[in-house]
Amino acid sequence: MTSALNLSPTNLVASGVQRAVYFHPTDRTKLIKVLKPSTKMPRRNNFNGIVDRWFPSTRLRQIRKEYSEYLRIMLGHPEPEFRAPMSHMFGFVSTNIGLGCLTESVLNADGTLGQTLGAKAKAQTLSDHDIDLLNDTIARIFANDIRASDMNPNNFVFGHRDNGDGPGQEECVLVDGFGDIHAIPVRSMGKWSNRIGLNDSCERLARNTKLTWHKNTLQFSR
Repeated sequence: MTSALNLSPTNLVASGVQRAVYFHPTDRTKLIKVLKPSTKMPRRNNFNGIVDRWFPSTRLRQIRKEYSEYLRIMLGHPEPEFRAPMSHMFGFVSTNIGLGCLTESVLNADGTLGQTLGAKAKAQTLSDHDIDLLNDTIARIFANDIRASDMNPNNFVFGHRDNGDGPGQEECVLVDGFGDIHAIPVRSMGKWSNRIGLNDSCERLARNTKLTWHKNTLQFSR
């Protein structure tokens, strides 16, 4: 029987409403996302909060949708040169605080965690190079018909992923929010419906980062 990984507060990377994210205790290139106990979640009176309380299984639905989308894309692109615009997922691991989803981390050259698009936009440090990296990722999301339902600025991270021989090329990675998580899976109806949804997501992303979204070219600019 495999012993559970011990996740300590010192390894905590981020804490959202639903999940807490930790560095893997022995592998800096990996992150572990753990679903928070429902008793430790803040009480929210919006639609999502009410659904969580009355239908707790919906919290697991988001994880299933995330893995389903990852499998759909990766099984459709077995070629080794395929560059997935979203973070790779490696299954589940047992931890001292619950079952964890194992995923890759996006790191700076010095080994620290990469910055999010949201952090760069807030600090007004978003460079033209960063926008080029973001546009490259957005282009791959559209080209591969990836269903990304939560493209908020904090779900895009700049940095390097491990390619087996060390840090790979610098890029912008969608680390969360992919999968058709909506109650009515409109984006799964076809490429046309997903494209409409992606355009709407990019327009919101532009507003939240003070960028301009060009629907005709599917690119951002200042």
